[in-house]
Amino acid sequence: MIINNFLLNIVGVGPGDPDLITVKAVKALKGSDYVFYPKVLYSNNNFALEILKDNLINIDDSKLIPLEIEMKKNFNLNKRLYDENALKIFQKLKKNYVCSYITIGDPVFYSTYAELYKSLKQLANNENISLNINIISGISSLSYFLSLIKEPYIIKKSSVLITVPIGKTDSELESEVNFINSAKDKPSIIMYMKAGNYIYGILDIYKKMFYNDFKNGKLKFYILEKSQLHDNIDLDVLVSDDFSPFDYFSILAAIFIS
Repeated sequence: MIINNFLLNIVGVGPGDPDLITVKAVKALKGSDYVFYPKVLYSNNNFALEILKDNLINIDDSKLIPLEIEMKKNFNLNKRLYDENALKIFQKLKKNYVCSYITIGDPVFYSTYAELYKSLKQLANNENISLNINIISGISSLSYFLSLIKEPYIIKKSSVLITVPIGKTDSELESEVNFINSAKDKPSIIMYMKAGNYIYGILDIYKKMFYNDFKNGKLKFYILEKSQLHDNIDLDVLVSDDFSPFDYFSILAAIFIS
């Protein structure tokens, strides 16, 4: 059986600033019968839902369905949770409802959609149903971050490494730092996406490896946390109330100036 008239929108709602949701995203969400959103277990993190409500004032709460997921704490529940979440969406799609799933940032860049898609695809394959998925990308958190920094660090001949530190050892992180620092031309930049709880450990690595560069002004750090830019990062004060606790979505940029 192939269903052609149902639709699942995967909607990126931007990097955390409610004003940065796209017009296309708003139109898709307003046209949805149901909107599913990620609800993080053991956390008050509901950024995606907050952004949606800030921009879709008249959306009915009865159309909003939470999908529980794990992020900060891991009790190995996610496989079961994603299967259950996929089934919730699948049941609505089979009734020909237009559905949307919202996520912070870019849905196809290390987002909750990746695991959700696996479970949805398995359900569809089991019933010989073709998924009709429309991905609406949000404003990239990377572009947003760089716009807040304002300094044009990504220029001709500069080197940029975009990485996700989750699950990497200190040795692997150190190798990335050495790789980008070895670039002949400066500035050279490492952007740590989804850095969250890894930030202090990463900064500690830089303190051990490049403390003199930091003190001489050749190394700068920026952190984007909940749409707020922090540019006064001091390696001598690795734990600060200004930045703690970091969230899963935090971004860290380490920039070698010269």
